[in-house]
Amino acid sequence: MGIRHYLLGAVCAGTIASAHAQVGGSAVSSIKPNPNGSIDISSGAGTQTGTLLTRKSQDLKWTGKIPVDKTYEQLTPDEKAFLHGFYEAMPAGDEPPFPAQGLKPVFDSIRKAQNVLHARGELNMAVTVGPDGKAIKVEDFGGVRDKQMSEFAQTVLVMTKYKPAVCGGKPCTMQFPFSLKLNGG
Repeated sequence: MGIRHYLLGAVCAGTIASAHAQVGGSAVSSIKPNPNGSIDISSGAGTQTGTLLTRKSQDLKWTGKIPVDKTYEQLTPDEKAFLHGFYEAMPAGDEPPFPAQGLKPVFDSIRKAQNVLHARGELNMAVTVGPDGKAIKVEDFGGVRDKQMSEFAQTVLVMTKYKPAVCGGKPCTMQFPFSLKLNGG
């Protein structure tokens, strides 16, 4: 157990330093659950489809329609429409918040912790992002059986810099949904 905590501490220190480098009234939209577009971190190698970011002990497989290596501005109209589908009501012309550097840095950080923790379950969180692009809070809706992984993911998400949401042509506060399926090894 001692080495596990030491390794997680090392991963946290590196990830927090990385996330910290990114950190640079309004309406809050509700988020509706969407089973499509989940991410699966699974052990070992095998046949994978979709965008694939590999590491020796864990694979991160994105099975959704949002590419991990694109910023919001780089998304196609169909990809943006898919993202907008996570929200119950989003008027035409409004935009949700999105990680400023895309999803890849967030996934890479969580994958490093997963290589140590081997957590099981699904991270199911909502990040409230302010009009300045900074996370205000992260709500954890449960699903992961490892408290350290949940806390780590919350730290990564709260330290990530976001493209702020746009409501009526102005930056506003809105939630960004984050869901990630973890299969411990």
